[in-house]
Amino acid sequence: MRRVLLVEEGGRGGVAGYTAALAGALARAGWDVHVATARDHRLAVADGVTVHALFPYLRGRGPMTRRLRRAGAGRLINGAGHALAILAMLPLARSCDVVHVQGGEWPPLGALQALLVRGVRRPLVHTPHNTFERGPRSHARANALIGRCATRIIVHSEYDRRALAPPLAAKAAVIPHGEYSGLARLGGPMPDRDAAREAVGARADELVVLLFGQLRGDKGIGDLLTAATGVPRVRVVLAGEDLGGLEDARLPDPRVVVRDRYIEPPQAAALFAAADVVALPYARASASGVLLLAYGHGRPVVAYPVGGLPEYVRDGETGWLTARADASALEAALGEALDAGPAERERRGAAGARLADERYGWDAIARRTIAVYGEALEGR
Repeated sequence: MRRVLLVEEGGRGGVAGYTAALAGALARAGWDVHVATARDHRLAVADGVTVHALFPYLRGRGPMTRRLRRAGAGRLINGAGHALAILAMLPLARSCDVVHVQGGEWPPLGALQALLVRGVRRPLVHTPHNTFERGPRSHARANALIGRCATRIIVHSEYDRRALAPPLAAKAAVIPHGEYSGLARLGGPMPDRDAAREAVGARADELVVLLFGQLRGDKGIGDLLTAATGVPRVRVVLAGEDLGGLEDARLPDPRVVVRDRYIEPPQAAALFAAADVVALPYARASASGVLLLAYGHGRPVVAYPVGGLPEYVRDGETGWLTARADASALEAALGEALDAGPAERERRGAAGARLADERYGWDAIARRTIAVYGEALEGR
């Protein structure tokens, strides 16, 4: 039996959900699957998947944690802990046929990890999940080194493959992001819609627009709030851990609800139950786990036509693609979603759920991933 090590350091959020779903599908396909992840992970893994909780994090909102973060010690503590965890992971990597890294927390550490994995003479498959850098600092050299160390690279859209440098694009396989109906079900049965809308203060005639996930500067929060001011009867819900996206947002506003924290699956289910549409006005994007989560909850999306998003959104069928990536075009799309009425929004949400089941099923994705593993083993 072939053995694979999936490395996902964060332990929670979209990439963690992706890793757990892929791990289960690989196990169903007959692979011996091991996952290296955070010590405080929230992964819900299938039978036959072995989890190794290795990576430490300084997390939480306690007074000591806040003081350490304000002093700038959080990244140092996490970085040192991760470096030690990578070293502890190497015997496990050596025991596996393939090491498959999902994303990465900090590119310089990712480069160290890639070098050490190649040092134990195991083929490295890397799924970056994004082909662009989000932070203000560039880590181009570290990312290039990760790409050179990788035997094969998996990206989620043709846009991603085109964005890679030619030597890396030659190694790349396009495998779509998997559907998230299973992640959606972790929240339990769909909450009562009326109660969920009442919890965010929505009236019956309001369009509830949900922006979900990490609240970062590239998520288009400012554009969404600007667009919402021009559309009557719109309530915006911003839900996720704030990573700087709220800094310049015009808050408070009686039509804007903020849930600034990591959202557990039951609370996420309630927010999606309340939502009429899910907004993705991203400045940049590869694929989007939030988009697949919206489909998993049967909700249509309103998205900017950037990056790989047009490859996942069927305009007029599973949601609305804006005419341009700006607030005025977003305002027009929100107005269309409001005027379309509940029945049309529900139709598009159901179409998104069907599309995800038909095109983004995990067993098919696992088969394509295993084919990439085979190519990596041949090229070792």
